[in-house]
Amino acid sequence: MKNVFFLLIMLTALKSFSQDTIPTSRAKEFIGKEVWVRGTVASVKQATAENNVAYINVDKSFPDNVFTVVINTKYAQRLKLNLAAAKGKKILVKGKITVEKNNGQTPQIFNPTQIQIK
Repeated sequence: MKNVFFLLIMLTALKSFSQDTIPTSRAKEFIGKEVWVRGTVASVKQATAENNVAYINVDKSFPDNVFTVVINTKYAQRLKLNLAAAKGKKILVKGKITVEKNNGQTPQIFNPTQIQIK
């Protein structure tokens, strides 16, 4: 009996530490949590002189976007991301999912802790 109880405790602990990769369609379920999100880059809005962040819309382009990665241009350069060539490529991104107060609907990750575009 002790072994079964111990096994249940260990499985529960392991499950709580594991991070699954989610599709963009489930991002709203994970607001406030750090997760891996996967999808396909639908469009990229490059930074401008007035706004030094780029917007990577995943799976659907703006204004129908379902998930956005917001990344500072200096951070993108440091990671050697070629955002101009990202459209249509697979993206895997890790970070805390938030919802911007102004738009209030589209989940996003700002300056992800990890990002891969292939």
